Amino acid sequence: EGFTEGKISCCGSGPYRGIPSCGERSNEYKLCEKVSDFLFFDSVHPTEKAYQQFAELIWSGTPNITCPYNLKALFEH
Repeated sequence: EGFTEGKISCCGSGPYRGIPSCGERSNEYKLCEKVSDFLFFDSVHPTEKAYQQFAELIWSGTPNITCPYNLKALFEH
């Protein structure tokens, strides 16, 4: 459910690993050990766990999040 790291991305370089260097040949990037602890995989992409939570909220979230309908209620109409 929760994330232990919301400021630093899992993969990248520089401050907060915000420089998109993940997977480049320079080897200057750092990669986290446990991706599920992180909100962001790199400087712009959320992790799979974050996308899963977003999808669940959009599908069946409460009205204060998905007002006026979540997708499940919309498809049931």
